[in-house]
Amino acid sequence: MILSVVFNLLVLGFFKYYNFFADSANNLIKLITGNPVPSFLFPTLSIILPIGISYYTFKVMSYVFDVYLCKLPAVRSFPDVMLYVSFFPQISSGPIVHAADFFPQIQPVLDSGNEPGARPIEFDNATLLILSGLFKKMVFANFLSTLFVDPVFSNLAAYHSMEVFLAAVGYAVVIYCDFSGYSDMAIGIALLLGFHTPKNFDRPYMSFSITEFWKRWHITFSSWLRNYLYFSMGGSRFGLTHTLVALFFTMVLGGLWHGPSYTFLLWGVMQGSALVIERAFNYGNTRNRTPALAGLQIFGTFLFTVLSWVVFRAGSLKEVGLWFSSLGNFSQNITLLSPMIVVLIILGLGMHFVPAAVRKTGIKVWTYIPLPFKGIGIALFFALLSVISMSGVAPFIYFQF
Repeated sequence: MILSVVFNLLVLGFFKYYNFFADSANNLIKLITGNPVPSFLFPTLSIILPIGISYYTFKVMSYVFDVYLCKLPAVRSFPDVMLYVSFFPQISSGPIVHAADFFPQIQPVLDSGNEPGARPIEFDNATLLILSGLFKKMVFANFLSTLFVDPVFSNLAAYHSMEVFLAAVGYAVVIYCDFSGYSDMAIGIALLLGFHTPKNFDRPYMSFSITEFWKRWHITFSSWLRNYLYFSMGGSRFGLTHTLVALFFTMVLGGLWHGPSYTFLLWGVMQGSALVIERAFNYGNTRNRTPALAGLQIFGTFLFTVLSWVVFRAGSLKEVGLWFSSLGNFSQNITLLSPMIVVLIILGLGMHFVPAAVRKTGIKVWTYIPLPFKGIGIALFFALLSVISMSGVAPFIYFQF
């Protein structure tokens, strides 16, 4: 297990973090020696980052951990292991399915292939997930990012304070629709192949605390951090102080997992600090029963999340400072904000308020529609999407990780 972890982290570290640490070490050498051109510097390399390296590295490590922890017997079939590691719906942006959840599904899928009709494909659920994911990405994420969020963040000093703040709220909608949209499609495609994938998002902006937020946002990633990193640090078994330290460093490492950047490090520090404060004051698992106070809890959590997304999106700490200073741009004219942008932001956030019962009813209604009419509906959906969607499709945000 130790050899596997060291090898995989070295591979991940080289491809994803080498230049970051080389630049940091070179700056430290220059500072210590006082020489702007010291005799020795670490070389920077032109490294091509393999697509999905973070995700399949985590999956490989999950397999080794689950076998080591006796959650799963060692898999004797090399093709089965490669199927798990390279399962294409999940390879570029997750969800990060644990080995103990994936491998038991392989044989039933193979058996169904030998016995036609033994395990019907869940076509209804799969199509709804794929269509909802496409709609989130092609409409909400693309329109908001292209027409509003990206232009504002590219020149913060030129826009009004309201536009600067709403661009941050818009980015919260963009990253949710972009990433949950991808997850919906990945889960739907896996269903078409006979594999069940754990839910990755559960209305995260309805969270009353950051503790609850991480039970609703990128659930497979947060569970990976909890099961394999937080618990390996001792979890909550050795007293409050140890628990707080483990929580903090788990989120710091989770921030650095996203990439070699001081902004990702700061984002991890923000998330870790919030979790530590909530655990220290026993706040994270207590939702106020008074509706007004519960609403304030949700609003406060959302506001903190929006500010953390500003740090997450920024290319440098200087850009973070520029966003905060641009909140004072009251003298600028409002130029980009339009009713359509406001409607997209409201609807993007409004998705979180749709009750689970309504969603279940919608799925049940869809299942009763005859197959030919479903085909017509899907065709009309793609026709509508081709009309209203933008000509270019921005890459998924989490492709870079």
